[in-house]
Amino acid sequence: KQEIQNRMTGYENLKKETFLNTFNAVNGYFMEIFADLTDGSGRLILENPDNPFLGGLTVEGQQKNKKNQKLAGMSGGEKTLMALSLVFAVQRYLPAPFYALDEVDAALDGFNVERIARMISAQSKKTQFVVISQRSQMIESADRMIGVTQKDKGVTKISGVKLQKEETKEAALAG
Repeated sequence: KQEIQNRMTGYENLKKETFLNTFNAVNGYFMEIFADLTDGSGRLILENPDNPFLGGLTVEGQQKNKKNQKLAGMSGGEKTLMALSLVFAVQRYLPAPFYALDEVDAALDGFNVERIARMISAQSKKTQFVVISQRSQMIESADRMIGVTQKDKGVTKISGVKLQKEETKEAALAG
């Protein structure tokens, strides 16, 4: 009986240690990414750090020239930046080979769409992104674009374009 209890305690300790190591790494990436996207500071907070499995997780941040607040008190655009910071932090910690983002820029102003587009472009060097967007700033940062339009009587037309980035255009002109 004692041997079984010792093993169970060992597994619980290992589970907690693994969780905290992962949490701390993701939190570090989150703080870095949130600062890049907002010129502010943010962090993930465990409600019960001594026993993280008995509490939840709170996200708080302070964007440039704004007060520090928890996720619930933020505007739609602020929540979007916070959520994307968390997605990108998890992605940096444990990358998946493919991400699909559906109009994640809808609640953002043009300035923040550009920031998100730059982040996706940087992250896409290690993984593939498919982003659905109607915002020109996001579309212009893409390597490829697939346009979907609806014509007469619900007939859908699909067109694809490989976009030439400014750096590539300049190199082509210089060469």
